[in-house]
Amino acid sequence: MGSSAREPLQAITAQYDRVARFYALMEPLFLIFPPARRKAVAALDLSPGAVVLEVGAGTGRNLPYLVDAVGPAGAVIAVDASKGMLAEAQKLVGRRKWSNVQLLREDAAKLRVDRELDGVLFSLSYSVLPEPAAALEHAWEKMRPGARVVVMDVGLTDTRFRQVLAPIARLLTKLGPGDPYSRPWDDLRRYGSVRTERFLFGLYYVCVVVKSESGA
Repeated sequence: MGSSAREPLQAITAQYDRVARFYALMEPLFLIFPPARRKAVAALDLSPGAVVLEVGAGTGRNLPYLVDAVGPAGAVIAVDASKGMLAEAQKLVGRRKWSNVQLLREDAAKLRVDRELDGVLFSLSYSVLPEPAAALEHAWEKMRPGARVVVMDVGLTDTRFRQVLAPIARLLTKLGPGDPYSRPWDDLRRYGSVRTERFLFGLYYVCVVVKSESGA
């Protein structure tokens, strides 16, 4: 079965703006639980003092794990195009009094980051972005040698339970935009060897690519 057409960025941000205040309550519908987020952040293999970029940060549900990973001497740059989602993330940053988190409202396909990065995370965002390969390319340019790109997402592309889960996936795409047949590993292979781990019946996956010491 072929890939779904991606919605334009304006339509995606409008949809997320509408659900931003209730997004945390919707997460159980998508089987998005803390262990999946911790698995994605752990795959980045960040050290204290690292600088990490999250593309499609949403309401900031990964920020506690990223801040813990980089420590007070590190920095977290969180990018999203949805004003509503970032407003919720800002509330979290304020409550936690994090001084090392920078929130940016940007189109990831046109992103310009002015710092070298030790890691880049796409958490449930690569399948949503209208131009994910462009976002990946911009992020890769700013990564240090040895840094990692991690994509944690959900999809039906290779799961054994595709026929059973397909009706559920169609319902979920009505609640939140996304391509259930996204193949991020095809884009990632341009940059190096891809390691992929699947979990939750193969519905979710974590893909990792490490930037070589040569910077290629």
